[in-house]
Amino acid sequence: MSGNMEQEQTLVQDKELAQDFSFWSLLKYTAPSIFTFVFIAVYQMVDGLFIERFVGDLAISAVNLYYPVVSLFIAIGIMIGTGGNAMIVRKIGEGKRKEAGETFSRILLFTVILGILITFACLAFADPIMRLCGATDGNIGYLRPYYMLLSAFSITILLQSELGILIIGEGRTVTAAVVIMVGGVLNCVLDYLFMGCLKLGIWGAAAATVIGYCSTIVYAVWFYVIARKSSYKIELAKPSLKEIWTVCFNGSSDMVSNLAGGVSVLFMNHLAFRCYGEVGVSSLSVVTFLQFLIEAVFMGFTTAVEPVFSYHYGSGNTQTRKKVYKYSVRWCFLLGTVLIVVLFLLRGVITGIYFKPDTEFYRISLLGYMLSLPACLFTGYNQFGSGLFTAFSNGLVSGFLSLIRTFALLVLCLFSLTALFSGSGLWSAWPAAEFLSFIITAIFLRKYRGRYQYA
Repeated sequence: MSGNMEQEQTLVQDKELAQDFSFWSLLKYTAPSIFTFVFIAVYQMVDGLFIERFVGDLAISAVNLYYPVVSLFIAIGIMIGTGGNAMIVRKIGEGKRKEAGETFSRILLFTVILGILITFACLAFADPIMRLCGATDGNIGYLRPYYMLLSAFSITILLQSELGILIIGEGRTVTAAVVIMVGGVLNCVLDYLFMGCLKLGIWGAAAATVIGYCSTIVYAVWFYVIARKSSYKIELAKPSLKEIWTVCFNGSSDMVSNLAGGVSVLFMNHLAFRCYGEVGVSSLSVVTFLQFLIEAVFMGFTTAVEPVFSYHYGSGNTQTRKKVYKYSVRWCFLLGTVLIVVLFLLRGVITGIYFKPDTEFYRISLLGYMLSLPACLFTGYNQFGSGLFTAFSNGLVSGFLSLIRTFALLVLCLFSLTALFSGSGLWSAWPAAEFLSFIITAIFLRKYRGRYQYA
């Protein structure tokens, strides 16, 4: 019975990853993953929306000030998830399912241990970290309860980010999307209950977010342990620091992308305060959400196609790699164009969700929103280029591309353009960095196409 169930799950995963993709079927395959990551982005929007409505305009800065910290948690979870997923799926493509289960067990244990250490560090050094994130005497009172509760449960954020990717790697893209969506809806409902009805303030926003994150963990326990629907088993495995290092190194590009985004927001908090004062830090929340939303669309797409490339890299199927690569590049630019049009049309609606139109908060946010939109055109290609090398277990190139895109070029553009154009330069830095990164990514994709035979 157990053998039949395992064989059935194996066939499900093989069918999903080995299918003959067309241009439209690739979008159908990646759409649930895109939804998944968009809902993760919505977590930030929901907290900000309810905090602004029930606590105040300045209180919304708590979400933005905490973003560098939560991005660290998400970055580590995604690093382990994408690096582990590439290794697990490649082993499955090679027919080594027992070894795949051992890898899964090792990375899960590693995540729990790491989560405990991170929680201790964040709570022990809370005040210095909050100040580093840009907290001032005027807003640290709003940040403190949000920071303390979310940091105390940092392990839930790590596991949610990691397990969502591993479930997608099983070919369960729709399931992962539904689970994340449930968590997002739960977060919304609890935000209203805790802040609107029970008047718990910022603490209520943090509690709702933690509970929302737990939905993925609860499902993963059922999926892997109770129902055993995975295509591999949880195996008793000897510790392997070498394998953990390989997983982390291979997933480092995705970690760098998220972590550097958090560090960049940290710099933006300080620069926004310099340009506009505390009003600027609150207004930055809208631009940060926009950036997170755009990144989420393409991260969802890339996370879904990475296992396809890993699987066919392990099985040696060159023809499918070339076809999926061609379609992926086209979708990156098409989705970017659609995002620009849709987000432009919704500019007033999205900005108005946070701030009233006749306020300075609204005026500054709308300016940042509009100047950030051109980044949509290049972000997808850059995100996919880095993810492609992760799928081929080339963490060095993948990490380099992510570091250049999300940190080196962005920080350079942030400080240089802000110095030249003040607030307008601050908002234009992200599109400028994405354009420069697009050139570098195109060069690397052309250089390595012969080695990995994807074009």
